[in-house]
Amino acid sequence: MSKLKHTFKYTKAGRYKRPLIPIMLRFNKTDVGTLALIDSGADFNIFHADLAKPLGLDLSKLKEIEFGGIKKQNGQCKGYLAVIEIGVGGNFYNCAVLFSKDISDNGYGILGQIGFFDQFRVTLDYKTDQIYLK
Repeated sequence: MSKLKHTFKYTKAGRYKRPLIPIMLRFNKTDVGTLALIDSGADFNIFHADLAKPLGLDLSKLKEIEFGGIKKQNGQCKGYLAVIEIGVGGNFYNCAVLFSKDISDNGYGILGQIGFFDQFRVTLDYKTDQIYLK
């Protein structure tokens, strides 16, 4: 578990405020910045497959995993498992990530239980608009 502390503010997205934080995805010294939604109901970190290409990841060479809960039709999505680095507040750590073509390409990445909540103590304080990571 990380000993570093990070504080973020909720982000207004549409009509609602959401626990979105800026992160960096890193693989082989290549970084891609994106916003990600902290989602305690998600099992995995999930990002759209379009982010794999600039990182130099070939999805056809990655292990395929099925997951659900995010797709309307047929219930199941395909994801491709990679171990990359995620940067939060300039600090990077290794974690498992699923890249999927089955999620919205205009939404946000998802930070879930495996690879995010197992790395940080997460406090979401909706009333004060604060997100605390330790």
